[in-house]
Amino acid sequence: MEDNEKIVINEEQEALPEKEPVIVLDYDVKNEEEDRAFLTFQKKYVYPHNIKVTVAFGIVAVVFIASIIRNPDGYLNYVLAFICLFTIALTWYNTVRIRKYLIKALKVLEDDKYRFTLYDDSFVIETLETSADEDEDAPPIEPNKVLFEETQVSVIENDEMFVIVVKKESIYVLAKRLITDSQQEILRDNLSKILSENYFVQQ
Repeated sequence: MEDNEKIVINEEQEALPEKEPVIVLDYDVKNEEEDRAFLTFQKKYVYPHNIKVTVAFGIVAVVFIASIIRNPDGYLNYVLAFICLFTIALTWYNTVRIRKYLIKALKVLEDDKYRFTLYDDSFVIETLETSADEDEDAPPIEPNKVLFEETQVSVIENDEMFVIVVKKESIYVLAKRLITDSQQEILRDNLSKILSENYFVQQ
């Protein structure tokens, strides 16, 4: 009976062969690269919101400042103008603060090694074990698989890196210093084809 079960299992494995990856890249990420990648992400997805807030509250602030010029004794106009200007400053300050806090937290991961595997319908990010990791009792980190059809994914390419953005919540950084020109072409051609309008090139 056990022999029959083994035969069935083997037949199923042969019927469902593992997908062939488009490309496999082993890489690391320096802390300053994480910083530039997150800044790239913010410029694409956070700055437009900040600019809208700045314009909206800036216009209102101008109105209150004009009222102050006409009537310097109007105490409320000072308060409301200050609130508008404070909101603008706080919006941009929080953007910078979040980035600095995140990059500081990621500093401890600078020596980690990763593997990026691209398939035609997904990609997988794995944290590779080092000799230091093997001496620890902590369980290995499970690979993170992202399906293009089920997850919002975009890629921002610039001169230094490919920044992979997942659901506008997390990013993965593939630095070009570790990728040959031919590998870059494979990444560019396949990701731009898969993602279409969600593939962006920044100069």
